[in-house]
Amino acid sequence: MSLVGPVRASDTKYTFGQGATVRYYGWLHFAEQSVEDGLATTSNIVDPSGAVSRFGFFIEPLEGGGPLSFQFETGLGFRASSKTDQLFTPDAWNWKRTDLRQVQLIFKTGIGTFRLGQGSMAADGAAETDLGATVVVAKSTIPESHGAFLFRTNTGTLSSRTINSVFDNFDGLRRFRLRFDTRDFSGFSLAAAYGQEVLKSGDSNEYYDLALRYRRKGPNLDIQGAIGSTYTNGKTTPNLRKTLGSLSVFHHPSGLNLSLAGGQAGNGGGRYVYVKGGWNTNLVAAGPTKFAIESFRGQDYVTAASRSDMWGVAVIQNIDAHNLEIYAGYRGFAYDDKTPAIYRDIGALQVGARWRF
Repeated sequence: MSLVGPVRASDTKYTFGQGATVRYYGWLHFAEQSVEDGLATTSNIVDPSGAVSRFGFFIEPLEGGGPLSFQFETGLGFRASSKTDQLFTPDAWNWKRTDLRQVQLIFKTGIGTFRLGQGSMAADGAAETDLGATVVVAKSTIPESHGAFLFRTNTGTLSSRTINSVFDNFDGLRRFRLRFDTRDFSGFSLAAAYGQEVLKSGDSNEYYDLALRYRRKGPNLDIQGAIGSTYTNGKTTPNLRKTLGSLSVFHHPSGLNLSLAGGQAGNGGGRYVYVKGGWNTNLVAAGPTKFAIESFRGQDYVTAASRSDMWGVAVIQNIDAHNLEIYAGYRGFAYDDKTPAIYRDIGALQVGARWRF
């Protein structure tokens, strides 16, 4: 089975001799991450986990050729921002099987789409709806940027509290699963999935997801939202149910946009509200400029009556001719609980660029 050449020179799509096509995609994404914990500053070049560098492709039939396609996608294994902290700097490159993101068969039918293999569960992304297109640096899944960093107490000692443990948005994950998405009904679609963890050892849990999504495009206003529920049937961990959702609106004439997210976990696992306001405009000819202001307010993470607060600002400049985004974002984190410890605030600056291919 040999490639016979591109459909057009500008496309990333190639036609096989048997009539199928292969379409590839991906990006490279690197940033300077600088985190100040109240006593020391830790800086590294990282691959931001919220939009990790990746390569993927689809093998699919030509238009009208059949319902079955295949997708493969993997992270490239560069140093992940979510794994770096004051005590540990991962290797600059270390690809592992857990970097596999999508390895799945996709079967489209008249009633909807089935997916079988490693990939997103039904609620993956349900807490991240964002029509302002600023998730490269500002999104509700906060731990992907600085999750491993530890809060330092007023005595100068690093505590056991991490950003990951007290700023979880409960978004869905990727598993080896069977997933079904209904076709669109007046803007609504329903997704359900059953999955298991196959890329990590020691996890025999069963995972169930359900999500409802909505999308409407208008001449002046776009609206998109999702609500989801995840359930872990614990074999190696306790049973756990999480509920999450998000809503985003974009006003075309002004470029103003607003994104909201919220959720809670059972068994006292915490709850939160996330708000992000944005403005997309054209300040330079190179491409859109996007501004964002965000805030996260959480309670009951790790211990009852705890409080988790985050605020952030970000700016992104698109350079359309080169498929490039350059950006800078700053976040401030605060955590407090009813233990005797007093935790120092954390400040995090991230300056980076993403190039799509």
